[in-house]
Amino acid sequence: MAGPILPELPLPEDKWNEIAQKLELSPQHRRIAEYILKNQCDKQIMSWLKISKSTLRTHLDRIFLRCQVGDRLELVLFICAASHGRVGIRTDGI
Repeated sequence: MAGPILPELPLPEDKWNEIAQKLELSPQHRRIAEYILKNQCDKQIMSWLKISKSTLRTHLDRIFLRCQVGDRLELVLFICAASHGRVGIRTDGI
């Protein structure tokens, strides 16, 4: 069974891979961040990953903490800025 058809990432794949690696995102956190970058809502993400709302919220909180942002919009802006070298990524084991 094929997965959902989603839009492309709003940044080059190689840049996203580099950012995700520097942020040390777990595979699940990486998938969730990718869905957010593709403008998918909580309900869609929960359905595709077969997780509860509380589990998704926990993952999102950890992603936000890792990126030092407060919400989805800030996360997208942070990742896009990082892809252009506009912000540094902390790698001190957050």
